[in-house]
Amino acid sequence: MPPKIPPMPDSLRATHPNLEKFWPFIQLLRQESERGQVLISAGFLEKQLKDVLLGFMIDNPQTRGLVEGANAPLGTFDARIEACYALGLITEDEHNDLILIRRIRNEFAHHIDTSFETLSVVSRCSQLRMKEEDYGEVKVGASGQFQTAAIPTTRVARGRRGL
Repeated sequence: MPPKIPPMPDSLRATHPNLEKFWPFIQLLRQESERGQVLISAGFLEKQLKDVLLGFMIDNPQTRGLVEGANAPLGTFDARIEACYALGLITEDEHNDLILIRRIRNEFAHHIDTSFETLSVVSRCSQLRMKEEDYGEVKVGASGQFQTAAIPTTRVARGRRGL
C-alpha cells in the first residue's frame, strides 16, 4: 500500500501555489533519508537533462550514443548541465543551481558522514538561487532549500522540452 500523502496546507497553497503540483513528490522525498533525498533528486534531474537534450536532437542511434552508455560524451550529470547551458536550454540561475545540486550530490555520495547540517552543504544550499526562503514562522533550512530548488529546476527543464 503506498504511503498516505498529507494534503498541502491551505496557508502554504495560498502563498506558494507553484508547489502544489510537486507536493506529492516533496512529501515522498521527506520519507527518505537525507542521502536518499539528495540522490533521488539529483538522479531525477540528471534524467530530465538527458530527456531535454534528446528532445532537441535528431532521433537516431548516434544521437542516443551521445547521452547513453559508459563512454557517452554527454553521459554525466556535469556534461549534461554544461551542454544544456551552452545550447541555451537552461538559464543562468538553473545552471547555477544544477552545479550546486551536483556538488551536494557528490558530497552525499562520497562522504558517509554528510548531512544537511554539514557546513559545506549548508553553504551550497544557501547559494541556490531558486530556493524558497523562510516565511513567517516556517524555517526552510538547508534540506528545504535543496528540495525547493530542485523542484522548479525540474519543472522548467521539463517545460523546455514540452514534457
